[in-house]
Amino acid sequence: MSYDEAAKEVLKIDGVEASTMMGTPCLRYFSSPNSKGEFMAMMFDKEDSLIIKVSPERVNDLIAEGSGREFNFTKKRFKEWVLIPSEFEADYLAYLREALDYARASA
Repeated sequence: MSYDEAAKEVLKIDGVEASTMMGTPCLRYFSSPNSKGEFMAMMFDKEDSLIIKVSPERVNDLIAEGSGREFNFTKKRFKEWVLIPSEFEADYLAYLREALDYARASA
């Protein structure tokens, strides 16, 4: 499922909203109307990959499995962010749901 299709599905869930980060459309989870919102995911067109925010352990697992790549946009590794290349887009909905679970736990 493409990112746009998966995002449409996840946006139906209470608390999930379209937002922006670094001027790029993203998904955030808002635990309450007054919360700042937890970043969940966005497409990173430069790498043709989905970026999700999950636990550092899960980031390491995804990289070890070969379905994830390190995200180091600023030459520094983001320990909770991982790139999921478009070759895995059939699983994008599952990855977005996983990011939502992490955002809920972090909120």
